[in-house]
Amino acid sequence: MTAQRGFATEIDVEAPAREFMESFAVAAPTNSPRPRTRELAMSAAWHGGLTREMITTEGERIAVIFRGLWSHGFGPDFTDAMIQAGEAPPLTGAVEIHLNASDWIKHRHHLDPRYNAVILHVVARPDSPETRRADGSIVPTVVLEIPEAELFAIDQELPEIWSRLGRSVCAEDVALHEPSQMRAALHRLGDQRFSERVARYEGELTIEPLSSVLLRGLFDAFGYSQNREPMRALVERVLDAGMLASIATVDSGERLTATRGLLLGIGGFLPLSPSDGEASSLDHAEIAAIEGWWLQESGPAAALAMPPTLWTRARARPANHPVARLVSLANLLTITGGEPGATLLRCIRDGDDVARQLREMTRAGMHPGIGDGRAVSIIASVVLPLAMAYAHHTDDIELEEAISRVWSALPRSEWSRPSKRALEQAVGDAPLGRLGERAIQGLLHLDRTLCTPRRCFECPIAAEVIRDRQRRRHESPAVIQSMLPT
Repeated sequence: MTAQRGFATEIDVEAPAREFMESFAVAAPTNSPRPRTRELAMSAAWHGGLTREMITTEGERIAVIFRGLWSHGFGPDFTDAMIQAGEAPPLTGAVEIHLNASDWIKHRHHLDPRYNAVILHVVARPDSPETRRADGSIVPTVVLEIPEAELFAIDQELPEIWSRLGRSVCAEDVALHEPSQMRAALHRLGDQRFSERVARYEGELTIEPLSSVLLRGLFDAFGYSQNREPMRALVERVLDAGMLASIATVDSGERLTATRGLLLGIGGFLPLSPSDGEASSLDHAEIAAIEGWWLQESGPAAALAMPPTLWTRARARPANHPVARLVSLANLLTITGGEPGATLLRCIRDGDDVARQLREMTRAGMHPGIGDGRAVSIIASVVLPLAMAYAHHTDDIELEEAISRVWSALPRSEWSRPSKRALEQAVGDAPLGRLGERAIQGLLHLDRTLCTPRRCFECPIAAEVIRDRQRRRHESPAVIQSMLPT
């Protein structure tokens, strides 16, 4: 894999839709009756990007920059589209598709505030003088200039395509005989998730130093799913008060106790209850030292203490208990002097096992720190994308290449419910071989951004199904044609 700078340009988010449309390269039978075009076929044609420039019924040129996201539900047909009218600045909004322009009134969209976001009305027949939203704005209307034969082919094959995608298992057959293709698709999804995180961190680095951005990311990740919000509140209090800088002035023999006391005290856990004390994996002497430091040395930090009721403890595994996570964070901050970034970047540059290094830095005394899987997950979701964003900011090509090597070789973290759900949805029981963290991140992206909202026509897994279908059509056309609806 090349350096991450290339991820964003290598990923073509419209490729699955385009391949979906290319699969309809069949001519309508000349002796077959042609039913009236359905809106679903028009929507599929729009989604496939079969047109890029259009002329409104008023003669204005419209350039389609992004077709939008197919909603498949209530409200406008496509959301978050981007168009440009003439020389005006690009406009973002929704697109509504109808057979007849007059359907806008028939469907009562002119009275529905949900359609006030519509910026383009796409029709087959412009039989109405204007399209007016509930807020009074006029929406430009364009005619979808696509040959009837293509719309007919789309309309005929849509039921068969829908029957293959988005069911209990989408691509088990493909995974059985082309597992490498499925792994590659998951890797592309993982790269896309990585690129989105890099972009987010690049924005944060324009206003905050690397150390602050990293601490926010680490606290958020250590919060896991149940305690992210209180972790975010805690790190903001620590950063705003400059507490970590004051810890650096504490005698080295007391620094670990002071850092633990600071995080647990501002978190609202001190004095520790018996159950919280047990979850901390600290012995009685360590707990007494922490509580004594907070009582005597906390000073202004005592006023920052959060309500302990903000934290979720119920049904949390011992390793995920917020007290255990805060002790692990305190261990990490102590050993790195409150600046873990320098150590982690050095590990990446040197090709060391950065996940193992993170895990070891969260351990101290009898406290076990975080587990192997959680360390890998934090490296994949926080450390590597932030390091890549930092490399972009500093034009450090060598660091970019080192990050890419680590990303490609990172072992698998923990199986979560979303990743298991996405794997079952995509391939069922088909074996894909050994999956690394890059593929796990791809499964998470698949579950959250494609499977859950049912965006099947934008999914690279669906694209693999369509490619396989086209390949089999050419190899055994009679068999495939017998499967098509008549």
